[in-house]
Amino acid sequence: MKTGNSLHGHDDSEEWRTNEELRTYHYGDEEEATTVQTSTHAFIVDLRRLAAISEYFRALSQSRMRETTENLISLEHVPLTVFHNLLEFSFNGKFAVPAAELTSHIQVSSYLLAEAFLSRCLSELAAALSPHSCASFLILERDIGCPELRRTLFRYLSHNLLELPHIVRNLHDDERAEVVHLRADGRLRLCCVRKENLTTWSDPLTEKARHVFVLGESGEWSRLTELPFRADKWCFTTALLHNYLYVIGGYRQRTKRGWNFNMASYRYNPFTNTWVTTAPLLKCRRHFSAVACSGCIYAVGGWYLDSLVTPDASTALYTAVERYDPWEDTWRFVSSLPLTDFQFTVSLSHDVPLVASRGHCFYVLGNIQRTGEKLLLQYDTRQDSWCEILPTLTRADADLPTLYFLGASEKLFVIGGNNSHNVVTSFCLQSHRWEQVQTFDKVAFSGQGTVFDDCTFLPSTVHNTVLKLDTRTMSLHSLPQLPVPTSYDSAFHMFF
Repeated sequence: MKTGNSLHGHDDSEEWRTNEELRTYHYGDEEEATTVQTSTHAFIVDLRRLAAISEYFRALSQSRMRETTENLISLEHVPLTVFHNLLEFSFNGKFAVPAAELTSHIQVSSYLLAEAFLSRCLSELAAALSPHSCASFLILERDIGCPELRRTLFRYLSHNLLELPHIVRNLHDDERAEVVHLRADGRLRLCCVRKENLTTWSDPLTEKARHVFVLGESGEWSRLTELPFRADKWCFTTALLHNYLYVIGGYRQRTKRGWNFNMASYRYNPFTNTWVTTAPLLKCRRHFSAVACSGCIYAVGGWYLDSLVTPDASTALYTAVERYDPWEDTWRFVSSLPLTDFQFTVSLSHDVPLVASRGHCFYVLGNIQRTGEKLLLQYDTRQDSWCEILPTLTRADADLPTLYFLGASEKLFVIGGNNSHNVVTSFCLQSHRWEQVQTFDKVAFSGQGTVFDDCTFLPSTVHNTVLKLDTRTMSLHSLPQLPVPTSYDSAFHMFF
């Protein structure tokens, strides 16, 4: 049973500074009372209760040091107000630490190993952190070596990673890697967004299509966020980097002479539910692929975006490749696709060519127009160089005139189709061999997919949703229908 100071129902007055009775904290047997001398005042405190809330006092209570035998503990380096607030919290459950004084309270509670009080201080700090204060607390953390403070600061930095490049860049390499890794701290959620919209404002579904949807625990899709631009027609490709969603492409806008496509790119942060504008592509691209690799985003292929009409035989793919630096918010050209005497077949069912990344390389797959063979290329981000991966996948190896998806895990795997069924095959990067072809029921996929474990998630216009393909069993599962009809969508995973 609490006695002593706990019965006074301490208010917010400063009377305790002059009244010794209000600086007395019992928690049962008064024989356990110990005097604690702070910077200017003494407190009479139940040592057993102190030992329960502080590892520092627990170790002291179990020792035979003079402080415990004489019932006098000197903490003259501890500010009076800080120790008073610690006692009020530990004995009376009251927390009244101003945000401006959190520094000294965190420092003392870390020194005294007062876990509960430190946790409450850090909870208040997490809600009050700003870029300026975060930089100051990083200095404090390095001075006192408090792992709990480090976790709080790193969580804040991870949630605002690319919004605070000036702070993150000044971290040590191992610290920066830890902050980036924390971007994956959360539940993995499947999301879907319309990549290309061909309807106008006269269609009521156009407004609904301007949302990113997330599949909830209830098994239903719900709105996550709205696209950050106002337009009825758009064409974008998505990429995930450091658990940010990048929407890269352009949208239609009215000009004095009619309509044109405005190139635009945006970045969405699921932890803060905010969009920011980022640098647009250097080239106007439609149906290109974007892939994250080695900390950057690469834009590959596609054709000129000046309208949303169907491409014809004269439509040529871009060979220029662009690399985006998220820290500088800039695009620049790197080595072009090595397409000299041949072209990839264009398609409206997927981005062209298909791209997937693994390690410091990404891989490009496309149908060669003349022969129908599948050309597989590798780009090394460290060398800025291309090479062809042999052997080529021929029609004799696999009958898949239509390509839907290229994924990368331990192996590269390809999903395509023909007139009778869909096809899955894989390529072993160690042995450089195409492996056994597997088939499953014919389904028309359209858009951009994603991989998690051994399952691939691909949008389907026929089923009006995302389909889940287990590549181990070749079983296909239809997820709940999306709130808007599928058109040319992107399915992707994010942590939040």
